[in-house]
Amino acid sequence: MDGRTGNQAAPGVRILLRATKYDGTAHWIQPFTVIKDDGVLIETQYRARTPIYTSRGEFRSPYDSHVYFWRDRWYNVFRLSKPGCELALWYCNITTPPRLDGTQLNYVDLDLDVIVRPGGDVELVDTDEFQERQKTLGYPQDVICRAEAAACEVSELARHHRFPFDEER
Repeated sequence: MDGRTGNQAAPGVRILLRATKYDGTAHWIQPFTVIKDDGVLIETQYRARTPIYTSRGEFRSPYDSHVYFWRDRWYNVFRLSKPGCELALWYCNITTPPRLDGTQLNYVDLDLDVIVRPGGDVELVDTDEFQERQKTLGYPQDVICRAEAAACEVSELARHHRFPFDEER
């Protein structure tokens, strides 16, 4: 059993995120448990202190995460909170749309990120990395445009308190 119903991951199934950089080098490997998958939006969760493997070594986040992966969007949203605590922040990665292959979720991380704080502050970060990697990794112009548009889209959703920024649970 591959944990899917059709092209959807079944609730409770564990999936493994494999994020790469544009040149294909490994960037991030992280396990998640599927909460629900409607074929467009995959909602997952991650428990604090579970190992995450990065290009810089193992990392253990202090945050529980509720994560939203849209198959048709160039970003994902991590809702982060310390165990037993309220929302700390949302961390939005600008990426290619993810592909679910069995129990593996794959996307390309495009370096640009958006941080949204519970009070409503929205901050675009890692613009220097994004600009540098455009040159060193050779991002095509359409990828640059899509990444910039995605950062604007997710920022506007946050500013207007639209899903998934519409509740602080």
